[in-house]
Parts: sequence; C-alpha cells; structure tokens
Amino acid sequence: MKLLDAHFDGKHIVLDQPAQLELNARVKVLAPDLDETDEETIKSCAHLSESVFSRIWDNPLDADYDKL
Repeated sequence: MKLLDAHFDGKHIVLDQPAQLELNARVKVLAPDLDETDEETIKSCAHLSESVFSRIWDNPLDADYDKL
C-alpha cells in the first residue's frame, strides 16, 4: 500500500507527485475533513481498523499469548 499526496482541483483528484502504479491500478481515496490534521486522520484510520484487528487477535489460538 502507498500513501499518495493529492489535491482536488474542483473537478478531479490530482496527484501532487508522480506515482509508480500499475496501469489501471485500483485506488481508494481518503478525504479528511477540512479542519482535520494528519495526526487526526491517522487516528481515524486506526479506529476504522479496530474491528478487523479484534477479529484477528481475539481467537482461541491467540489466547496462548495472553499468558505471556
């Protein structure tokens, strides 16, 4: 996964720097709120990941690590 800086020119999303992507590569665009800082954006992304991490880490096989 790559983090690409970009801006909206009023019509299109435009990358701020050239990117090494495959032709027709699918991308997802995350648009933070206007007043949101980079740190708040990172925290928001981490929060969105919590449910997935919970399912991965909360399993019987992982319980052995709880004893360490």
